[in-house]
Amino acid sequence: MKTAQIGFLGTCCAGFILAAPALGAGGEASDANPSPASTLDLSYDLYVGGIPLGKVAMSARFQGNDYKAISSLETKGIVNAFWQAKIEAASSGSADGSKLQPNLYDSFSQNRSVQRQHATLTFGPDGPKSVMGDPPYRDNKYPVSETQKKGTLDPLSAAVYLTSGIAIADQAKPCDATAPVFDGRRRYNVVSNFVKNTGVRMDNGLYAGPAMVCQIHYNEIAGYKQTVLEQNKKLPKMFAWVITLQSSSDPNRRYMVPIRVWAETEYGLVAAVAAQAKLDGQPINRGG
Repeated sequence: MKTAQIGFLGTCCAGFILAAPALGAGGEASDANPSPASTLDLSYDLYVGGIPLGKVAMSARFQGNDYKAISSLETKGIVNAFWQAKIEAASSGSADGSKLQPNLYDSFSQNRSVQRQHATLTFGPDGPKSVMGDPPYRDNKYPVSETQKKGTLDPLSAAVYLTSGIAIADQAKPCDATAPVFDGRRRYNVVSNFVKNTGVRMDNGLYAGPAMVCQIHYNEIAGYKQTVLEQNKKLPKMFAWVITLQSSSDPNRRYMVPIRVWAETEYGLVAAVAAQAKLDGQPINRGG
């Protein structure tokens, strides 16, 4: 298995559903905030050609106009002989109507080439205000302009934006959405488009019932190049089964949850399969 292929997996899975263990997404609820709180906890198993690759998990909490999220990705098994990685991230900000405004994003990552990378991004109303990397990012070769950064989200906030229902513009095609992302080195869009309605039954028994098939696009705009793109290869088509869930704690909160993300590649099927999903602390309805 080539490193480039793993880089693609990070793009199609982590970029869309970057996530972490259910730890309350930022701690205990504030007694001073009387608004209803809603939580979404997701974990996924990652596969390449049927071979287990690792795990991704996500926990997000909404209360009033505030949100907090935490995330992690960790490889495991035979893939660690080729590419070993661990990523942890946290993000917080405000959610008001159809707008998500991140305030702070922190990420820690490590792999075979970089023992540990710490990145912190702060945001204002117009976009990123500061980027700090330890070790420092080298961005002279692939710069991202201030204009390109304007109105962007960090990667974890982008996942929150796409799964929280905030991004819905057309109720007839609720998975049509675009998340503009800046991660400190790259500027790209994650775009989801409605394909069709369908019925699904997951092999692991997590869910059976109605779902949407959505296509996911990674559109590079500026900054550090993805490994796959540097090799002049096109990213394969990515798809997801997406289900809608209504919060019982906050009736105004409706989530768009990907339960399976996949792409056909020359190395076989690359997939992220939901292994656990809880809404407001309760397992999702398994349907039929």
